Amino acid sequence: MKKLSLFILTLSIICFIGGPTTTTAQDFEGVIYFEMADLAKQGMGEMPYMVKGNKGRMEMSHQGQKSAMIMLPDESKMVIVIEQMQGYIEMDLNNNDIGNTEMDKASEIDMTNTGETKTIAGRTCEVWRMESKDGTFETCMAKGMGTFMMPQNQMQKRNPPAWAQKFAEEGSMPLEIVEIKDGSRTVQMKATKIEEKSLSDDLFKVPEGYRDMSGMMKGMQKRN
Repeated sequence: MKKLSLFILTLSIICFIGGPTTTTAQDFEGVIYFEMADLAKQGMGEMPYMVKGNKGRMEMSHQGQKSAMIMLPDESKMVIVIEQMQGYIEMDLNNNDIGNTEMDKASEIDMTNTGETKTIAGRTCEVWRMESKDGTFETCMAKGMGTFMMPQNQMQKRNPPAWAQKFAEEGSMPLEIVEIKDGSRTVQMKATKIEEKSLSDDLFKVPEGYRDMSGMMKGMQKRN
């Protein structure tokens, strides 16, 4: 049951981004560590986000259990790896069977460059203000560090916020996201540490011997 709970938790938190992803090779290779408000609510700590070329890997840990989301935009797919279950779920980003046809269309977004810059975790980024039906946000975006694919709730079958899709379109990495609501500013995500280093290709592959659990995912989506 404990292993199954991690499977459910992982699916309820992370999902692919529904919009386009960049296929341009990135200069940066390494790990960006994020603190995220949504993950903190689930009792999770920092989230390592790994970038190598066009590939990305996001790792999550909860109560000693680990999972990872591997993004392979050149192959138009994403893979969720559940370590304790020694299994994986593969998703075709162009396949409507996984629920894309039922997702809402992304809202229009008004983006304004504030002209400000910040230094976050040793990297310079530009501050943009974003307004849409999802709310008002300020994000500090860095170029040349890969493309961030925003975690979201897969079971709700909704597209990610428009500003999250904009990151994919622009090929930018948000180092900070601040929500502005009723005069208050809440940090939703922030990079705490950046390590530029070589990463093994094995990090972006399914471990040998892991079983394909993709059918279980499709069954859960049909029930929802």
